[in-house]
Amino acid sequence: MRRLTDTPEPGIPFPCSPTPTACRTTPQLFAYDVGNSDQARAQQARLACAGCPIATACLKWALANPALTSEGIWAGTIPRQRRALRRRLIDRLGADWPAVVADQDQRLRERREAARHTPLTVGQARIVRMDRELNGPMPRPRKLTPVQQRRNRARLSAGAA
Repeated sequence: MRRLTDTPEPGIPFPCSPTPTACRTTPQLFAYDVGNSDQARAQQARLACAGCPIATACLKWALANPALTSEGIWAGTIPRQRRALRRRLIDRLGADWPAVVADQDQRLRERREAARHTPLTVGQARIVRMDRELNGPMPRPRKLTPVQQRRNRARLSAGAA
């Protein structure tokens, strides 16, 4: 239950998607009470989250805001799984892990932005041109099928339990 004094973690923004997500179109699917757990509905929610484009950001936000996400299914995880993940993050990064993660995300965004606006040096351009001549164009990253995405999400969920 959200209290008026609960405020979101400032460094980790609430995830947004330009397309409607399953949690926005069918929110009743993501309701989860610990005492009255419907495993079939929880599994459906996990499958819906497996194909979501913002599942990673959603999980990060849910983990950083335990008071706001103490109920329901967030990024395919139930409250017990999120508590376990938080404990692991605290063990690995310390009690202030949300700030550490927010700083890492900020540095990554800055590097990506700088890479877009920083031209290659003459030497780097030559290496890229030689690589293309020898190896051809870089292959496009392969898209995961929905089945592969669900399998990967299930493996992550099993590891979190």
